[in-house]
Amino acid sequence: MTTGKRPGGSAEDEIVNLDDGGTDDVARAIAEAERAVAAVERKHRAKSGQHEAPTHAVAGVTAATPVSVDDDDSIVIDADEMDAPVNADPREERLRQLHEQLANEKERALRAEEESGRLRETLLRKSADFENLKRRTEREKTDFFKFALSEAFRDLLPALDNFERALLHAPVTGEKDEFRTGIEMISRQMADILKKYGLVEVAAQGEHFDPNVHEAVMLEAAPDSAPGTVLEVFQKGYTLNDRLLRPALVKVSSAPAPPKEGEGAAGR
Repeated sequence: MTTGKRPGGSAEDEIVNLDDGGTDDVARAIAEAERAVAAVERKHRAKSGQHEAPTHAVAGVTAATPVSVDDDDSIVIDADEMDAPVNADPREERLRQLHEQLANEKERALRAEEESGRLRETLLRKSADFENLKRRTEREKTDFFKFALSEAFRDLLPALDNFERALLHAPVTGEKDEFRTGIEMISRQMADILKKYGLVEVAAQGEHFDPNVHEAVMLEAAPDSAPGTVLEVFQKGYTLNDRLLRPALVKVSSAPAPPKEGEGAAGR
């Protein structure tokens, strides 16, 4: 094998001539050719300042796969990057993540809305219960103050009845009985004080019988009065702040009895 240069050529244009010297010469020629190719590649890499990727295709290797060249001109490919999808698009992956995040947020918003509705309903119910309790408490408080003296007044009524009976049956000694006049003034003063605290006498004499405030203890036929009219009051009744404290004991007129058959015949 002989080597030579073309006239006016450079080292890259080195010509390799193979003689008919046998297989050894062929092997040496191939080795020298490989060295010449490697020298040319090193010169190109030195000019560009970086290693160039090989031109042949490798399975699983894309343009985004990191490729490096060792000092002995061997190609090195990162094994971890070989496992990555060949056509993976980061925008599609990001879009898929956003869709999943949006679905999760919608689900969480629905749960929060349901919880908010349940809490709102509970709050309204509790508010209504509180208002009802407040009104009931105020009413009970008012009733307590209005009727706190009911038992005391009920015990006082018999003494008031006896006082009025004494005035009714007191003898009249003269035209100007100062003692009787003084007792009557005391009686009116007591009535005014009791009325101030809500104690009011039940109207009965001459009124139509009312079972809500009257208690009939006697019936009597009275031709001059309509049936059911109160003829006489045996014991006065009283109300305390419009609540019945004691009913009035009265005598009530009844309808006239129908005439007997014998009396009717005699009259004719």
